Amino acid sequence: MYKRSLKHPITALLIAILACGFAMVMNTQMMLGEKVQEIEDGFFTSTPGERSIYSRLSEKLDASNGLWTILESEDAAAAEELSVSRSALLTAYESRDIAAMYDANAELDKAFASAKSAAEAAELDESQASALSSYVTNYEGASKMIEQSSYNSSVLEFMRSVYNKFPASRLADFAGVEPPVSFE
Repeated sequence: MYKRSLKHPITALLIAILACGFAMVMNTQMMLGEKVQEIEDGFFTSTPGERSIYSRLSEKLDASNGLWTILESEDAAAAEELSVSRSALLTAYESRDIAAMYDANAELDKAFASAKSAAEAAELDESQASALSSYVTNYEGASKMIEQSSYNSSVLEFMRSVYNKFPASRLADFAGVEPPVSFE
């Protein structure tokens, strides 16, 4: 009986459709998923001539920690705000969650600006003032390099040229392939 049902044309057609559908989903997951992963790897990996956003965030974490060391004895409230924002970015950084890093980075930018103003208003000795200048330069430089990074343009180009075009857009949804996360 089992062999007979497999020879039935409708059964054979259904099996062929299922096999093709399964192969299409697997191919989409593999091909599109690999390209998404390759693009997101560009967030974490530096390339010749351009350091990654991930490494620039590390520079911002270092600079904010340096500012915190100056500020903790001058303005405890501003130092605490900076510490909380820095901890949030550090947590997102360690989890390698791009969207969470973006949000935490925006909060750290606000806290850093506030802490910088508090430090500039304090009476710092020459060594502290020099260190403050260095931390601010490093932080602002890292921020500028993040803004100029080619990562977001890579995400946008992929979305326009591949992910949002038919049939990839439909197949990606069906196969469970998420688009690459931008840092904006």
